Amino acid sequence: MARSGPAASDALTDISRRSAIVMGFRTDAPPFSYAGETGAPRGLAVRLCASVASDISRAAGAAGSLPVIWAPVTSTTRFEALADGSIDVLCGPTTQTLSRRETLDFSIPYFVDGAGIVFRKGGPERLADLTDEPVGVLEGTTTEAVARRVLAALAPDASLRLYASHVDGLEALQRGEIEAYMGDRSIVIYQLGRLRPSVMPVIARRQFSREPYALTVKRGQSGLRLAIDRGLSRLYASGEIYELIRESLGRVNLSPEIEAIYEVVAIPE
Repeated sequence: MARSGPAASDALTDISRRSAIVMGFRTDAPPFSYAGETGAPRGLAVRLCASVASDISRAAGAAGSLPVIWAPVTSTTRFEALADGSIDVLCGPTTQTLSRRETLDFSIPYFVDGAGIVFRKGGPERLADLTDEPVGVLEGTTTEAVARRVLAALAPDASLRLYASHVDGLEALQRGEIEAYMGDRSIVIYQLGRLRPSVMPVIARRQFSREPYALTVKRGQSGLRLAIDRGLSRLYASGEIYELIRESLGRVNLSPEIEAIYEVVAIPE
């Protein structure tokens, strides 16, 4: 008889033993997850994680709400941190995909974005007009795969340059080192507002993908995921989600698709 492998570590048991919840937050993805001026985590995903901490604490058997330890991660280290147990929950603009679900588990969605593109002012303003000009994108994201596919179809001679942060990519665009930059539209527009470039790039209206964001845990952590979904469902049903969005994203006009999320995916008790 084949010997079974060791049982996977249970995140709720680890949380109970530690008497704390370790949440990873992206330092460079405002308005969803970023480090504020003092280095403290901020953004919509961070607010949601903080809100469901009480639900996670109850699921872990704690008498009260456990403290949260915030651990900074990047687009390239976030999944490794989940895999090796450095963090319990990933709080950021993480797109749920079928391929990622092979190794990760996701909460119910909390936002829907899409890959967009901005062009350098004074240069080509359509992908079809690019020849051998470089296009930038954030490394290690679903948008990188989208960019490769879109460029192959619409601008096969254009090259792709990878950047460690959206700020790096948008600053390269401002300096004229690339002709365009692709990224999740809400994040890119928010970053441009913070950077206040001397010459505002041209923001294309077209979106090239649908990016459903969700909070993320290691695959197989059904108890932890249930606690998160319970907390998110409570926020959606009460309407508190809209106040968190206004506080984190400003007075944005939510598309009907985004508003429908909170009515459709909230799970009743």
